[in-house]
Amino acid sequence: MTKTTTTPVFAFAVSISIACLGGLVSGCAEPLAVPVQAPPPRQELVQHQIITGRTDGTPKELADRGERALLQQKWREAADAFEALYGALSEAKEAPSWLMSLGTAYEGLGDLARAREKYRLLVSRFPTDPQVRGAHVREASIDAYLEDWKALGELGDVLLSLKDADDVDRMLGFGARSLRKVQEKDDVGALRDANAGLEIMETKHYGATGRLPVPAAQLRFALAEVRRTKSEKIALQPITDDFLIKMELRCQGLLDAQSAYADAIRSTDPVWAKMSGVRVGDMYRVLHAELMAIPPDRAKSEADRNLFYAIMHVRYRTLVEKGMEMMTRTIDFAKKTDDESVWVTRARDAKTQMQKSLDDEKAILATLPYTEAEVERTLEMMKERALARALGKPVPPLKLPKKN
Repeated sequence: MTKTTTTPVFAFAVSISIACLGGLVSGCAEPLAVPVQAPPPRQELVQHQIITGRTDGTPKELADRGERALLQQKWREAADAFEALYGALSEAKEAPSWLMSLGTAYEGLGDLARAREKYRLLVSRFPTDPQVRGAHVREASIDAYLEDWKALGELGDVLLSLKDADDVDRMLGFGARSLRKVQEKDDVGALRDANAGLEIMETKHYGATGRLPVPAAQLRFALAEVRRTKSEKIALQPITDDFLIKMELRCQGLLDAQSAYADAIRSTDPVWAKMSGVRVGDMYRVLHAELMAIPPDRAKSEADRNLFYAIMHVRYRTLVEKGMEMMTRTIDFAKKTDDESVWVTRARDAKTQMQKSLDDEKAILATLPYTEAEVERTLEMMKERALARALGKPVPPLKLPKKN
């Protein structure tokens, strides 16, 4: 049997564009299924009956059945066929292809741990087989999705230690090792590895013509993770004289990270799209929560504190709304791929939490003696005063909203 393609059957193309801070989250394109190519004719297998508790047939019948099932995305049927084949003929020359197909089938079923087991078995039993690279690529995505950063880093070390490693191996290795270092809080090392991989990617124009292959998507995701963690280290409390500078740096870090995540979302593998979507939504959630926790500065009365709360809510509500929108798009996309993983659960929980935050804030605002329109007008006047002060012009008086 000729070997199957290393591009996983289930890997749908994704295109989700994300707007910048202060803009609107743009529409999400429908994922396009990548056509699955039927393998070319293979040599006849030795014919004898293979019988298991789930299927039966001659090797040729099982191979044909498994290939048809993969093409039709009948993952359970494909897994049963290739399990029977490999169990009975593990030394056959087609065995590496069967293991690769098994991994694909189990990924389709959502059993990522078992899929990874098959890819690792392929690598350990057939280290010189051409499909080893495909197994490495698939394991990298699975390790990241399972948040097994230690295993991902070990894979990166292995790839970078290969004497015959080519540019794709090195890109995958640098990205894998960078993500492990992010989790180890080694921002400097993580950025160094990410940049080393990105330099190869740019020099070779790898993935420059459209959707990103996994090694390229992983590198962009790693860069985004470095930017996100560095940005979130900028604490907004306690309030100091350089608060506006810290706020500007924090927002710029969010935008820089979002840009890299948006690139990863263009991956041929939906794993990186879903992870990136959750990360972007969560960045907005975290920033909104930190801003709303800031205490009123020099408030002299309860009325001052209420006005401060209302202004903060109206001014920064867009952050949590953007976070919710990104979570919604991620959840909707996951439905198309029948994904019920921990990342999707995380997106649902975060969306619920953000909705509750919005509802609570609106309920409090409803009890205050002014409307949102009045608060918005106050914000406009504050901007006008700040601009006038910056231009050296007379500063207009601030007319605060009056009690009803």
